Amino acid sequence: MKLHWSPRSPFVRKVMIVLHERGLVDRITCIRTVAATAKPHPELMKDNPLSKIPTLLLDDGTVIDGSHKIMDWAHANPA
Repeated sequence: MKLHWSPRSPFVRKVMIVLHERGLVDRITCIRTVAATAKPHPELMKDNPLSKIPTLLLDDGTVIDGSHKIMDWAHANPA
């Protein structure tokens, strides 16, 4: 799984806390992504055309965008 993240995002920090608490952080590859409206990040756009972080790409190709959705997924899928 890969997570598009930025250390400056409070939404990413919330997601990382939940991933740590649920024991999922070791299964995630974090990709540092700068999401900017003036210059979209090509890899992020490929995974999430809305160009928003955090975005989680599961191993089966499912994309989960938005901190609340990712946290809901983490609570439903413990390590």
